Amino acid sequence: MEKILFVTDAVCMSKSCLDFACYLGNLTHSRLTGVFLENQAMELRGVEDIREKGVIAPVPGAPIEQQKELYRDENIKRFKDHCENNGVNCTIHQHTGIPLTAVLRESRYADLLVVDAATSFSWRPESAPSSFVKEILERSECPVVIAPENFEGIDEIIFTYNGSNASMYAIKQFTYLLPQLFGVKATVLSVTPEGQPVKGDTEKLKEWLGMHYPDSSLMVLEDDNVQARLLEHLFMKERVMIVMGAFGRNQLSNLFVPNPMKPVVKLVSQPVFVAHH
Repeated sequence: MEKILFVTDAVCMSKSCLDFACYLGNLTHSRLTGVFLENQAMELRGVEDIREKGVIAPVPGAPIEQQKELYRDENIKRFKDHCENNGVNCTIHQHTGIPLTAVLRESRYADLLVVDAATSFSWRPESAPSSFVKEILERSECPVVIAPENFEGIDEIIFTYNGSNASMYAIKQFTYLLPQLFGVKATVLSVTPEGQPVKGDTEKLKEWLGMHYPDSSLMVLEDDNVQARLLEHLFMKERVMIVMGAFGRNQLSNLFVPNPMKPVVKLVSQPVFVAHH
C-alpha cells in the first residue's frame, strides 16, 4: 500500500487523470490523496478563462472568488464520488497558496504522484507538458506518473534504458511501487548508435528482470539519432506503461510534440512513469 497523490487544479479537474489515479489506487489497494490547488495569492488567469474551464455553469453575477469556490467544491465532490464508486479510499488536501510549492511539499511525504500533463496556472496558452508540470518532473521528491488522455489498460511495460544508474533506478522504483504488474510483459528498450553495444551489464540486468517479470526481454535498436529512434518506437505503442529515468525535461517534453514520422499531430497517449536518481 502506497500514498498516491492525485494533483489537480481545483477549478479544472481532468476526468481521464482521475480515472487513471483510481486505477492505480485500486491496483495497489492504496489511499488516494486528492491535492486540490488554488492559486489565490497570485491568480494570473482572466475571469473568462477560469469560467470557461469551470466544471459547472457559472452563477450570473457571482464574484470570481466565489465562482472558484463553487468549482472547487464541485470537483471535490466528484472526486469523492468517483473514488467511492471505484472502491478507492481517499483523502482531500486543499492548498490556496502557490501551487508548485504545495505540490513539492506534498511529494516529500508521498510514494507516487499522478498529474495531467496539461495542468497549468498560467495566463498564457501552453502546450503539454505545461511549465508547471515540467517543474514537478524536475523537482518532485517522489516518482511522477503523467496520466494518459485515455486509459484502456496495460499490456506491456517499456523500461527505457541507457545503461546509467539513473535509468536502472527508475526501473527499480517502478517495480517496487507496482509489484502487482508482475505478470505483465516487460521490455527493456535500449537505443544505441550504429555498431555500439548496450552500456551496462546486460546479463545482470536480464537476470534481475527475470526475477520480477517472468515475461521479459531486452530490445536493442540501433540508430545514430538515439532520441528520434526512441520516440519513434514509443509513438507506435498502445496499452503500455512507459518508464523513464535520466532523460531530463527537454527529452521528456518531446514525448508530447507532434511525431515527425506521422503526417498528422499525434501525442503520446500512454502513461509515463518518471523517477529521478
